[in-house]
Amino acid sequence: MTALAAASLPLGGRARLPRLPAADRRRSWLYAAAFALVLAAAASLRLWDIGSKPGWQSDETVYTDIAKNLATSGLLSEHLQYHESWTPFLFHPPFYFLLLAGWFKLVGAGLPQARVFGAIASLTALALIGRLVWRLHGQAAALVTVAFLACDGWLLYVQRTSYIENTLLVFIVAGFLLYERALRRPSARRFLLAGAVLGFAVVFKHTGFYVLPAILFNWAIIRQHKRGHLLLLAGAGAVIAAYLAVMIPLFDHGRDDWYLQQTLVQVKRVLGLRVSRGTLASPIEFLHLLAHQYAIFVPSLVAALAGVIVLAVSCVRARGTQPLRRNSLLLSWAAAGIVVFSLSALRYQQYFELVLIPLDCLLWTEVCRYARRHPRLLPAIVAAGLVVAAVNLGTFYVRVLARSDNVLAAVQQYAQDRIPRDSVVLTDEEIGDEIPQRWCIIAHPASCLSSASYAITYTTYLQPASPPGDSAFTTAMRGATRLTTFQGFKETVTVWRLRPS
Repeated sequence: MTALAAASLPLGGRARLPRLPAADRRRSWLYAAAFALVLAAAASLRLWDIGSKPGWQSDETVYTDIAKNLATSGLLSEHLQYHESWTPFLFHPPFYFLLLAGWFKLVGAGLPQARVFGAIASLTALALIGRLVWRLHGQAAALVTVAFLACDGWLLYVQRTSYIENTLLVFIVAGFLLYERALRRPSARRFLLAGAVLGFAVVFKHTGFYVLPAILFNWAIIRQHKRGHLLLLAGAGAVIAAYLAVMIPLFDHGRDDWYLQQTLVQVKRVLGLRVSRGTLASPIEFLHLLAHQYAIFVPSLVAALAGVIVLAVSCVRARGTQPLRRNSLLLSWAAAGIVVFSLSALRYQQYFELVLIPLDCLLWTEVCRYARRHPRLLPAIVAAGLVVAAVNLGTFYVRVLARSDNVLAAVQQYAQDRIPRDSVVLTDEEIGDEIPQRWCIIAHPASCLSSASYAITYTTYLQPASPPGDSAFTTAMRGATRLTTFQGFKETVTVWRLRPS
């Protein structure tokens, strides 16, 4: 080794990476600055007046109440129902509530604070998505993709609410980043680490399960690193097994089977073996929602459809797996989302985020690739992109900024001001968890028919005021007096005074 070569080696013995040319360094700094501006704009759109716009969603009040109880009393439970014994809330894994409880201890407890936490998680996921696309397709594609995700109308709506999926995305994208790193520089340690993070995504919320089919799809396309993929799946399986090994002994002992019983309820709901209020039961209901309640989000739906078309065309044109390899990870992520959530009987609005994001990533990376191959069409592509961004921002303004319809907050205030504190209220959990009065759930009204003096019904297109054919609820509401009604974007909440039994 010459003296010059020896001098170029650091103490560890690895050669230094060559310095980039000055023009490339300037270009990288410009992309980094533009990326920072996009993230700043995304933060402004997600955090401005986040406490009340959009109106509080049903799951938010439940999750906030659980995290508040965990922060103040250490109990993983909701506001206790009338004449019900304490039961832990295990329909979802506890990790989100532990994180949110810790956040509440820092900044105070409340639904606006929970929304800020969710928005920060969404911005973190957005930054990680940018890094993932950067590594897969370069700086320009990453900047374009993140810019359109930052202003997508549906994502602006969902990521301003405190849904668990906003935090789940951080672990999903982090896992895919580690997986991409393992594919680029294979080692057992890297595949195991990627598997552990993706396994944690599965146990953070079980909708994260779809990352595992995504990995299998990608493996089928690239047909490489068999041992590495087996190690990844082993790492994910070890995390899932460790979670079960802790949760079952912790919550299922003696006569109690809280964890297994609540988890089985969720599994049955996903498989369609247990019907739940508020879920889509048929394609007709889905089409009705698109044509009525969510018609304002047509731009996001069109983008998702364009992503599906790109996915389908890529698969049809490919006579083998080789042509799919250039974008295999994003394609596999999108395909897994479509397959898994199409088969699930649960299709809540927040789940669409887990499908829309990979479809958008696939769409915009392919648009960037097309623009590079056809530079003459670049002005037309840029003009079309600006129109898409403007329409999405218009959607955000019409649905979120221009509306003041925080129905659940109004009901909470009404209950505090107008309903005696010692009353028993018949209502749903999204309202029962935010009012100070004792309450019992509408789905099982028989336990408090003789005690309830008020009822608060929550109705949407998919969720009737009570389960069909519920004679106990009909008996309770006979002769009830309507006191007031609150009308929101998708819900109608009515307060009733019940006739003394």
